[in-house]
This record gives sequence, structure tokens and C-alpha cells, in this order.
Amino acid sequence: MTLQEIDIQIPANIPSDQIVAAIDATVARRGLTVTLRGALKTFPGSTHWHLKRGRGRGTLEMTWWPKVRRLWIKIQAGRTAAWIDEAVPHLKEEIESLLHRLTRSAEPGKKVESRSQ
Repeated sequence: MTLQEIDIQIPANIPSDQIVAAIDATVARRGLTVTLRGALKTFPGSTHWHLKRGRGRGTLEMTWWPKVRRLWIKIQAGRTAAWIDEAVPHLKEEIESLLHRLTRSAEPGKKVESRSQ
């Protein structure tokens, strides 16, 4: 398997801190462990996560780059595991769903609050 990137759709009106909070909440709900959280030099101002399930094989990477409002999941060839194939579609769907719910519940001029469900 070669490098694979999966884009996650981000609504235009959700503030960056709310997107990060939605990612953190979804990762926790899915039972994943954050083994690294930082920024990537190639994407200034980004938030980058390394995610694992338990102590087993495989690392899933996720990056939020607010400058271009892009959120993506990256699967690197040497870091694959069976759980990743199962987790990716669920992470994508849950994050998109949570952000779209936040968009619908937002009132004009008010900050959107994200809450774990």
C-alpha cells in the first residue's frame, strides 16, 4: 500500500478551535489514543495528530490546516494495520456529521459550541 490521503469536508462557518474540539471528541469516542499532537513545519499553524488503537500496530495521522481550511487523514505505507481500514470511514463520517450539526445549530453572530455526545 502506498501513501493514502482522505479529505474530510469542513463547513465554512465553523471556527478552527471548534474543529479541533470536534476532532478530539470524535477520537476519544472512537477509543483511539493520541500518541502525538503538534504541528507540521510544512503546514504552518496546523494541528497534527498521531492516533493508535491500544498498543497494537498501526498509526493513523490526521492534520487540520486552518490557513486553507483543510482536514485530512493520512495512512502511510509502513504504518498500516487492520483497525485503520475499519476506523477511517467512521472517523470521517463522525467528524463531518458533528461539524454539520454544529453548523445547523449555530445562530448568526454567535460562536458555535461543540459538546461531546
